[in-house]
Amino acid sequence: MTKAQNKFLALLLLGSALSVPELATAQDAAADPTPTSDEVIATGVFIPNEKRITSEITSVLDEEVFAQIGAGDIASALTRVTGLSLNRGKFVIARGLNERYANATLNGSPLPSPEPLRRVAPLDLFPTSVLSDAVVSKTFDPEFSGEFGGAAIALSTKALPDERFLELTVSASANTETSLRKGFLYGGSDTDWLGFDDGLRDLPALDAAGIPTANLESFSTLIVDNEDNIPFNGGFRVSAGDRYDLDGGQSIGVLATLGYDNSWETRRATDNTAVIGANDTLEVRNQFVRTSTENSIALNGLLTVGVEFDPDNTVEVVGLMTRQSSAEARVVAGLNRDGDPVRNDFTEWFEREVYLGQVFGEHFLSGFNDAQISWRAMYAQAGREAPYERFVGYIDEPGDADGFVFEVARFGQSNNRTNFSQLDDETIDAGLDFEIPFDLTDREVTLKLGGAYLDKSRDTEEISYFYEPGQASNRADLLLFRTARIDQLFSDTLFDANFTTISSAGSVGFPRVSDTGLEVMAGYASLESEITRDLRVSAGFRYEDSTQTTLVRQTPFSTQEFRFDDLEDSYALPAATLTYTFGDWQMRLAASKTINRPQFRELTPSEFRNTETEDIFIGNPFLQNSEAINLDGRLEYYFGANQFITIGGFYKDLTNPIEEFVFDEADGNITTSFLNAPSAEVFGLELEFEKTFAIPANIPLFENLMGGQDFVVRSNYTYVDSSVSADGTVNILSNSAANLSQISAPNVVNAAGLYTDGRRLQGQSDHLANVQIGVKNVDAGWDAFLLLNYSSDRIRVVESLSDRAPAVIEQLPLSLDLVVNVPFDMGGGDYEFGFKVQNILDDDYKATQEAGGTEIVIDGYDIGTTFSASLKRRF
Repeated sequence: MTKAQNKFLALLLLGSALSVPELATAQDAAADPTPTSDEVIATGVFIPNEKRITSEITSVLDEEVFAQIGAGDIASALTRVTGLSLNRGKFVIARGLNERYANATLNGSPLPSPEPLRRVAPLDLFPTSVLSDAVVSKTFDPEFSGEFGGAAIALSTKALPDERFLELTVSASANTETSLRKGFLYGGSDTDWLGFDDGLRDLPALDAAGIPTANLESFSTLIVDNEDNIPFNGGFRVSAGDRYDLDGGQSIGVLATLGYDNSWETRRATDNTAVIGANDTLEVRNQFVRTSTENSIALNGLLTVGVEFDPDNTVEVVGLMTRQSSAEARVVAGLNRDGDPVRNDFTEWFEREVYLGQVFGEHFLSGFNDAQISWRAMYAQAGREAPYERFVGYIDEPGDADGFVFEVARFGQSNNRTNFSQLDDETIDAGLDFEIPFDLTDREVTLKLGGAYLDKSRDTEEISYFYEPGQASNRADLLLFRTARIDQLFSDTLFDANFTTISSAGSVGFPRVSDTGLEVMAGYASLESEITRDLRVSAGFRYEDSTQTTLVRQTPFSTQEFRFDDLEDSYALPAATLTYTFGDWQMRLAASKTINRPQFRELTPSEFRNTETEDIFIGNPFLQNSEAINLDGRLEYYFGANQFITIGGFYKDLTNPIEEFVFDEADGNITTSFLNAPSAEVFGLELEFEKTFAIPANIPLFENLMGGQDFVVRSNYTYVDSSVSADGTVNILSNSAANLSQISAPNVVNAAGLYTDGRRLQGQSDHLANVQIGVKNVDAGWDAFLLLNYSSDRIRVVESLSDRAPAVIEQLPLSLDLVVNVPFDMGGGDYEFGFKVQNILDDDYKATQEAGGTEIVIDGYDIGTTFSASLKRRF
């Protein structure tokens, strides 16, 4: 444990030891002691807290919390929620279960995803500036999708304004590892700064076999350039809205926001591979240093138009656009397994985008006991384009004074590659919900009924090319160009003279094209009622019928296709929650059954490369749906609005959980695939504490500040343990499959030969903790918070028993941040200044393998400290 982690745990204990307030209130002290003829007995105190009044076990983040924690996107905001952490900074791990078990919705509709490796949406794409709140439910309710395991994350867009407003915000930031330091750049198109390519990266015309008829001309510009100083990050946001009251009593509200952000990140990382050597000790096979610079352009916009026909009937239309483009130049240099100095250059351009249109309405039937009808419809498209993913290999041969030169001896697929890939994701969602309250034997009862339809489809394709000697050349001739720049070696002149030629790398091996789909029809019914004055029950079930399809082709230009058996299932999923209230205390007990379906990439037997780690994933078309039994309990004590202390526990019994395993490990390069493990168990403990203390005016440093100050403490801790069983057989894809005809039947093997029985779930940290300590002045509107976030180590890549390769364990940085927001008036205008410091402790990231008493760093880099400032002007 590092010194920073010791300091964090000490501070966590201090925050947890803060005293619970006196039960007596100021209202008790001021109460009139004179008895009256009417006696009122209070069994509880009404506290307007969504966390308390919902049937499910929930956590709530609203606009005030977003500002206090300084979260620019919803992914980073969710790390402050009990039991939640992130994978790759954008995918939620809830209660030790990876992103597969967490679903996210926007105004009730599922979010589409532009990620090739996941069906779930990357939440870093969704800025908090377009959201009003996020409600995280950790127990299943039949209103949710049946694909529930760790959490359901319900995002809501901003409410329509009550009056006209305009806000302008500008921001800037700098990072100690990136800003004004040398970083790799490469030339791109003239519109890269907008996040759009102007056509420079378009693929040339292709012949019938899919081979370019012209040179890949963008090569001359898309190469790693000399190092240069990296600029500061910057961005802006414009938000405006208005409300129009019509003569007929109707009202129309309009809200629009547009944001732009330009950021840079440089990483200087250790990049090693290791193998088990003599005497069962771990040895380094490839020893590299990876230096990369990524420029990300984020562009997002929201337009909402709502009509209030009368107080009981409203309809809203929402349009959301969010996209992120990134240009990365990366150099990996070091010693290969033979001890030769090598260098690999990479350039990449990615465009991820989501376009969403949604209409929804709410209608109250005032003549029918205020029954409510809600409906929604959504159409969304998500996409990802990655043109010109470049790789070029160099070598520094012994006794050669020229240094790193193009490796002519391996001129061909092994030392250069140019990939083009594309993903298109389409989602159609519709839902109808009824909420009918009524009285039954003097008890309040609410009946909920509803149905939903979901249709998701995803198409992916990849084309891979490489340069090799043409008919007019031989390798001896090419030695003349071994020290030439790559844009010269692969120039139009040599290509047109047939000195070099372009070949396809996708005619054999795993298929490069997939067409997948998921259709779900669902209906639910639930009943919420008082059993006694202090005991409530919510119980119901959800029925889902689903069909998932997977079709593949070898290349975009081949006609042969193969469709695997459809994955069809129907489920009745029950859920029940008991809530007992006694005074300011509340106890909840919940039980449910839920399912989990394979993600598209997990079913597709195609290769997907993780460009951050260079690891490769291959899907398994023989996966089945998994099931889970969920048990939850939580004891809550509320002593004020948004002030509470809770303790809870949970248990999950998983059948056929989908887990990752090492499919192949050749020369230290890891390829993983997926399987249905026989079973798994997860259990954990969660603690939460939130309290606001009034600071007396005579305290030094606070006595001269305007108004009264409050001292705020929020803290939470989660302990999780899990065990994956290897007792049984599993169906996997044969690693000797080379074409479509060889992937039609599964390879049945013992799970015990692939991974250790009883190992923990991939991505699960034993300990998660957060502490937020701050001061806020409600009257003046300013606040300042210190935020700490801790996650213990977790498995990034599982072990391989067949290759005797230990698991890759990642150690996440301990994060300490400072966030300050100060409103002020200047020249008659309203302003707000924001200041943020992230990773104050300058902790780093590290991933290791360990065996035989030897630990080797596989991946490690410094994150640096980031300083941010923003200025908002309100009109």
